[in-house]
Amino acid sequence: MKPKTEIRYSMIYNKMFNKEFSRKDIWKLKENCKDFEELHKKYIHKILNMIEKCHRKKWNYQFIPIYIVDRVPNCFSDPLTIKYFKNPKMMLVLLAHELLHNNFVGKWDFKDSEELHKYMEPILNKVIRDLGINLKEELKIFNEKTMALTKKAK
Repeated sequence: MKPKTEIRYSMIYNKMFNKEFSRKDIWKLKENCKDFEELHKKYIHKILNMIEKCHRKKWNYQFIPIYIVDRVPNCFSDPLTIKYFKNPKMMLVLLAHELLHNNFVGKWDFKDSEELHKYMEPILNKVIRDLGINLKEELKIFNEKTMALTKKAK
């Protein structure tokens, strides 16, 4: 069974990363994410199905909330948190990556983050390529930044 997902905008959560975040900012963030919400709505089921198929692992979750944060250093998978970008396609790539991390629950036989991301990269690339939307540039940028960050973390 595939998990249900829901995009959430939390005032409290955003304030954790930006003390100045206000009610006005949450409305602006929601407005700015309308295109991303449409992409999410259109592609989420396909992303979830393809991750399960490509990774060959059933989902452990029935529900995954997706938090959108205006300012956060990095996206992360638990709780699934996506940083706002003006480019909604980049946010879709980030979402697929973090969902892939979520599908790895219980599978932590990697020596470090770099090894994990090297394993994940071809899976993510296949998921993104097979979505039926042109995300080549976003995926290229994402892969370059991810490998640079994981090497830096060593």
